[in-house]
Amino acid sequence: MLENSLWLRYNPEKTIREMLGTLYGCAAVEIEEDERALYASLKRHLTKKEFRMIMMNEAGCTPEEIGAEVALEGEDLKKGQYKAYRKLHQAKIRLEVRANKVKEVVETANEE
Repeated sequence: MLENSLWLRYNPEKTIREMLGTLYGCAAVEIEEDERALYASLKRHLTKKEFRMIMMNEAGCTPEEIGAEVALEGEDLKKGQYKAYRKLHQAKIRLEVRANKVKEVVETANEE
């Protein structure tokens, strides 16, 4: 688990896998098992502000708290959150977080 991560600072009761499963409309078991790899993947594709906005929003923080943390407010905050979630729903990120399952299928097919 990510003991010292920002994720646990804002979301101590929910894992990244559960959050991604909810967002993508699939079971958490379909998402890659390694929490560190998921965290690194999201950090690679999202800016620090976008990642923080998603983490805080999923934790149930108010827009005022999120805005104070990322130095945005009002319409700029809404646009930033929309952009962050739009990035999160891109195919390249969805495929990367499910990459573990795809690799297993490819390796099994190559062995036969």
